[in-house]
Amino acid sequence: MDQPIKVLLLDDHPLVLEGLKNRLEREQDMQVVETFSDPLEVLKRIRAIKPDVAVIDISMPGMTGFDLAIEIKQTYDMAIKLIVLSGYVYDEYVQKAYEIGIHAYLSKKATYPQIINAIRQSMLGLRLIPENITTLPRADQLTLTEKAVLKQIALENTNKEIAKELAMSQRTVEYHIAAINRKLDVKTRVGAVAKGYEMGLLERLYDRS
Repeated sequence: MDQPIKVLLLDDHPLVLEGLKNRLEREQDMQVVETFSDPLEVLKRIRAIKPDVAVIDISMPGMTGFDLAIEIKQTYDMAIKLIVLSGYVYDEYVQKAYEIGIHAYLSKKATYPQIINAIRQSMLGLRLIPENITTLPRADQLTLTEKAVLKQIALENTNKEIAKELAMSQRTVEYHIAAINRKLDVKTRVGAVAKGYEMGLLERLYDRS
C-alpha cells in the first residue's frame, strides 16, 4: 500500500485513546489522522478528515457508537471501514454490529497486534465477526431493540412516535425496521407484524410487558 491507512479514533477514555494512538503510529502503514472523545464532533469533522478506518467505542456521551456507525454507513457506505472496540461483548451488541456492516468487533481486552490486524483486514474488505452470530436462526437474530421496535409497529405507532418512545432518532428507527424486515423475510411493516404473530415473537413480547 503506497499511502498509509488513515485511522480515526473515538473513545471517551483519554488513556485508552492516547495509548492506542501512540501504538498505531509506530506502524509504518498507519497514520492516526485525528482522535475524538465526542461522537457528535466526529460527524462534524469526518468529511474533512476522510479516514480509511474509524475505530470507535460503543458507550459514548450524547450518541452511542452504534448510532454513529449507522450515520457513517448511510453516508459513506464502504468508503470508511468501521471497527468497534468495546468493553461490552454481548451477543446482542455483536449481532447489531454485524447487521450495521461493521468490519470488526473487538473487546477492549484485545491486544494491540489484534487491533492492528483488524485494521489491516478491514482494508482488504474482510470482516472479523464471530461466526456463530451469522448462523443463528433468522427469527432469533432479532435484538432486544428490534423486538421493542416490532412491538411498537404492532401498536401502529409511526416512526416518529417510535423514536420518541424508544429515545432514538427516526433514522435509527428506519434502520431497525429495515433489519426486522430483512430478518423476517418480509417487505412491509404489515408483513413484519403478521410474521411476528405467526412466529410467536409478538406473543412473547406482550407476555413480557
